[in-house]
Amino acid sequence: MAVSSELESVRHATFSAEEQWPLQRLADAVGPVVDAGVALARTVRSERATAFARLGHQWNALGQRDALGAVLTRPSAAPGWNVADFFETGRADVERLMCAIASRAPGLVTRRALDFGCGVGRLTQPLADHFAEVQGVDVAESMIARARLENTTPARCHFQVNRRPHLRRFKTGTFDLVYSRLVLQHMPPTLVSRYIPELVRVLAPGGLLVFQLPGVIFDPGRSFCEAPVRGRLKGALPRRLVHAYRRLKYPLYQPPPSGMEMFGMARDTVVALLEGAGARILMTSADDSHGTSVPGFEYWATRSVASLPGYFSGAAITAVAPTSASNSTVSM
Repeated sequence: MAVSSELESVRHATFSAEEQWPLQRLADAVGPVVDAGVALARTVRSERATAFARLGHQWNALGQRDALGAVLTRPSAAPGWNVADFFETGRADVERLMCAIASRAPGLVTRRALDFGCGVGRLTQPLADHFAEVQGVDVAESMIARARLENTTPARCHFQVNRRPHLRRFKTGTFDLVYSRLVLQHMPPTLVSRYIPELVRVLAPGGLLVFQLPGVIFDPGRSFCEAPVRGRLKGALPRRLVHAYRRLKYPLYQPPPSGMEMFGMARDTVVALLEGAGARILMTSADDSHGTSVPGFEYWATRSVASLPGYFSGAAITAVAPTSASNSTVSM
């Protein structure tokens, strides 16, 4: 402590009062800016962690209460799902997908597939009839537990809990097909913006990414965060910092929803995320399976060999402009 005091005395003695004054003034000016930047970074990280924890809590509770009904809702007056009938809907959905792939992308390699947001494996298991290996990931432990219980093809079909806002458990370029249906619509846009680039990253060159997502849906949390700023003190803060703080504050003041939440994202924003991650849009088509009046879309995208240096794939890709037509053909 004595040595530190002596060093401090020497440092102050080195500069005259006139020399110290501008340095102190600079420190006073820069300090709050640095503090605000650090606070913003911490707030954004905390906000993302809170949103993901909220999502996991919500879907884990839904899986414990009624896993099949949470994955595929039924009218309130209808009886619960018969297990065989429930999984039959998955087989029908996958058959439609594979028929579309046979027509539009007949050259697709069928080694490995990813079912993102697999729930209880409604789509994962029938995908294993067409691919040598299928991985299903979900945020809810209760869903994965039920998926493993119902798994009839454990040699090819594997389920994992993913409690991270990324897919780093998988190497880049792992999957020939990445499929996600009725999943991203239940994630806040902040998480969707993180996951779409990850879905592209794990896609093999020449592979196919298919997912559906509705357009922008009213979000009370977003309205709360973007409300006008009142007060002289808050008004003097950077708007981005205020919004980040509100995004952190909102879920803390709102109890976890008892049911599932619905979100969406503008088509142009989705396309920008895909292209920014190195994907090429093959087609988009109308898809209203989310069940609201807001228009939705199904997106088909691929990743070229050039986007992953050193990776070889025998799949040829023919450029196709984005279209809303349902009969587009793509050579993969």
